[in-house]
Amino acid sequence: MEEKWVTVARGVRVKIDPSRKHGKGYDRYFSIRYAVDGKMESQGLGWASDGMTQEEAVSRRLAYTKAAKGITQGPRTKAEEIQAEEQEKAEAERLKRLQETELVTLADYWPEYLGTAKQKKKAKSWDKEESHFKNWLEPLLGHIPLRQIGLAQWDFLIKALTDAGLAPRTRQYIALTLRQIMDHAFMRKIITEAPPRGKHVGAVLKPESNRRTRTLTSEELQAILEALAGRDQHAYRLTLFCAMTCCRAGEAFKLEWRDVDLANTQATFRDTKNGTSRTIPLSPALVDMLKDMNPKTGLVFLGAKGEPYTQAPRSFRDVADDLGLNAGRDKRDKVVFHSLRHTGATRLGQLNTPLRDMMDLAGWKTPAMALRYQHSGDAGRRRAMSALEGMMQTEPAKVIEIHGGKK
Repeated sequence: MEEKWVTVARGVRVKIDPSRKHGKGYDRYFSIRYAVDGKMESQGLGWASDGMTQEEAVSRRLAYTKAAKGITQGPRTKAEEIQAEEQEKAEAERLKRLQETELVTLADYWPEYLGTAKQKKKAKSWDKEESHFKNWLEPLLGHIPLRQIGLAQWDFLIKALTDAGLAPRTRQYIALTLRQIMDHAFMRKIITEAPPRGKHVGAVLKPESNRRTRTLTSEELQAILEALAGRDQHAYRLTLFCAMTCCRAGEAFKLEWRDVDLANTQATFRDTKNGTSRTIPLSPALVDMLKDMNPKTGLVFLGAKGEPYTQAPRSFRDVADDLGLNAGRDKRDKVVFHSLRHTGATRLGQLNTPLRDMMDLAGWKTPAMALRYQHSGDAGRRRAMSALEGMMQTEPAKVIEIHGGKK
């Protein structure tokens, strides 16, 4: 029987030697062929009797082929190579379908982006982006094809967010979510132009630009509460709670009855903005209000139709406008729902509340935010100067009796 070569796989050949017995058949010698710079190269691998197998030969050829192409990572076996090729083909076809149409809307593309976000980001991050999309981006821009979202649509979005009374930082975060969606589409060639930078659409904050300068007087707060009491009891209770706890609006929105302990007059905000939970005491007035609400399960504060709050009550903004509290005011000096927290923090600072207590009550993780509200008054400064002056005062030296000595 003559020696002959047989191709057993792509680029893999076997030479059968009739003079060498191996097991029940003849011994086989494996060799591979692959291209290097357009030229075919051959490489002998060894005999089956020495341990070489067809699977190993396929793997070796794949490794040589990838090395010739400068590829250092990827599937090593033929099965893995086929699986990877199938996945790449499916992905290419999916993207091709998206590229072939100019009618892919923001709402159509959202699942594509969200899938990537869930793989690469923490749950808290993509959950917040999902909230931005459902509450703002989808209602305002979801129906618009991605390729038609230009500066005009960005301007429309920012104006709508501003008119809704959202804080500058919140507007910035929502705009960032849209920018990341668009950037995701641009990198995958779904759109042909990169999204505009934040500074081009008014979604970048200047230093201190997020600071509200308006605090409510006691008379203004009472007027708001009285007007809400007659117009929207649900908004009234939410406003009173936020005003008397200095909490963030989102913390009140997510507060559940299971976290309200009326017996011990306290409430716990879970998974707050700074990533921790905190427990605060409740005043007698708040305890009475919460008892009158007939405590049950689920969220504590719901809208008039039983829906959860996702933004400040419209009635709060209407009351502020009806009372003329925002007439002729700069946008940073207008009354918004966040003014309740800003007012409460300001009052705490005016009462010389210890820094640690302010941080615990308001939920600040670092002293920087609390220090913004702590301003020493004239009396405090005078006490400080008196303490410094005391260092310059001398006292008569005390004579200490020592055993065996004299005065």
